[in-house]
Amino acid sequence: MLEIKRKIVHASGVFTIFLILWLGKWNTALVVFLIALMLFLFGGYRKNKDKYKIIKSKKLDEFEKFIESSFNEYERPNTSPFQGATEFFVGCFFATILFEPRIAMAAISVLSLADATSTLIGSYYGEHKIPINKKKTFEGSISFFATAFLALVFFVDPLKALVIAIFSTFAEILPKVDDNLVIPITTGIVMTIIV
Repeated sequence: MLEIKRKIVHASGVFTIFLILWLGKWNTALVVFLIALMLFLFGGYRKNKDKYKIIKSKKLDEFEKFIESSFNEYERPNTSPFQGATEFFVGCFFATILFEPRIAMAAISVLSLADATSTLIGSYYGEHKIPINKKKTFEGSISFFATAFLALVFFVDPLKALVIAIFSTFAEILPKVDDNLVIPITTGIVMTIIV
């Protein structure tokens, strides 16, 4: 259930595309950067809140407990608070500043939708581990590829979408790298070369 909640939040990142359309490239980059910074700082506060607590009040403690219980539902165990969300928005930030708007929107779509789908399918239906990355399954990677392809056909023709989806899927499989960064950057680079 944790992964479903986390990936619904992850998939909602596709709204960054609407920010690009509404605010433009650089304003969106600034907004996304500020969101990532806020999450990073708030995560640091949550991790060390007793050290930073200046005001002590029963109502404030109750509010913090409510916030903690709400956020804990969306976080993986043994990670820093907001780590996944921060990494996600950092990936969106780099996609936004590195690529022209259409390519950035495609890269963010793949990150938001395909990564969420692959994790859900892999977690619940994945039985066949990928030899180079035992944390990933063939079932999850196939669903990543299919979702990436479907997202990309809104931005490029089907043949180009197929090629970009293949490279993006290989990037998602790589071990020991943060897929929140490598997926949008790989998608953007390959799309820039092909388009």
